[in-house]
Amino acid sequence: MEDLYHELKRCQPFASVAQEAIVSLARTGDQLDNQLSQFFRPKELTFSQYNLLRILDMEDRPLTCGEIGERLVQIVPAVTALVDRLLARELVTRSRSETDRRTVFVAITRKGRNLVRPASEELRDFENTLLKGLKQKDKKELIRLLQLVRESIRDANKE
Repeated sequence: MEDLYHELKRCQPFASVAQEAIVSLARTGDQLDNQLSQFFRPKELTFSQYNLLRILDMEDRPLTCGEIGERLVQIVPAVTALVDRLLARELVTRSRSETDRRTVFVAITRKGRNLVRPASEELRDFENTLLKGLKQKDKKELIRLLQLVRESIRDANKE
């Protein structure tokens, strides 16, 4: 197994363990993002578009853009623009609240469900393929460690 230092062909060691950890997370995130992009490309979706459709499919009720934004895996600065792209493909609908005209609800269409449900099944197999080199206990430890990283980042942002 090649370590990160050699993988990146660095001419100098990392300045600290923290630096190596951050670079390792960034490198891994980039590789995962590339793999997911390749997976969703034939479906003419981005990961964020899939994620939005999956949220609506699982929730099985219309949601506001704010509710969708809170549930997305990747932080998307403009949920409305994401919705607009799906709306143009007739994968979602958008409607105004009858009680508060400022509130807009987004719902998945049958066409959206017909796209997202098979993709979800294929994605489960793909996820297992990507992590086949890890034992179940290693995956659980990875989840635990990544949760600690997210907490550490949140705490650092509070300071």
